[in-house]
Amino acid sequence: MVGAAVEGERRAVDAEAALEAIAAGDMDALEWLYRELRVPVFAVALAITADRGLAEDVLQETFLRVSTRARMYRPGSTPRAWVVTIARNLALDAVRSRRRELPDEAVAKAAVPPVAAGDDQAVAGLTVTAALLALPASERQIVVLHAVADLTHAEIARTLGMPAGTVRWRYRVALGRMETILEGSGHG
Repeated sequence: MVGAAVEGERRAVDAEAALEAIAAGDMDALEWLYRELRVPVFAVALAITADRGLAEDVLQETFLRVSTRARMYRPGSTPRAWVVTIARNLALDAVRSRRRELPDEAVAKAAVPPVAAGDDQAVAGLTVTAALLALPASERQIVVLHAVADLTHAEIARTLGMPAGTVRWRYRVALGRMETILEGSGHG
């Protein structure tokens, strides 16, 4: 566990250095940061939008914003949380904008990619994704921010503007709901 903590600290320092370099115009640093954070940023965007295409748009817009606003990052805070917060805000904006443009039933459907027959790993992944998308939006965000974006409960609490105890409680409730959903689908 100590190795994981040291690795996490090293990545935070690297991400902070990358943000400083991006602020100075270094596009290689932006590429490195994109490679490091694209998965958690996409996961947060997908958890909020429940739409793969919209989440991909949010992913791209997030790193465009990072490239233009890196100078606004405050050294000493958490770079990962800063980038994920940008993604979260953009995803929420995209959902609000989409609700104004589309009928409710079109907003409610989740875009799930097709799976080749016999691809058990993809089926299991889609089952977990379906369980995640079945959660209320606030619980889904907490699970993704913690499990995928690797934010602490305290960082999530600051990001979402709620008490850390509430975040921990909702996280446990959400995992219980997902477990029930997965057991019902035969993948638990």
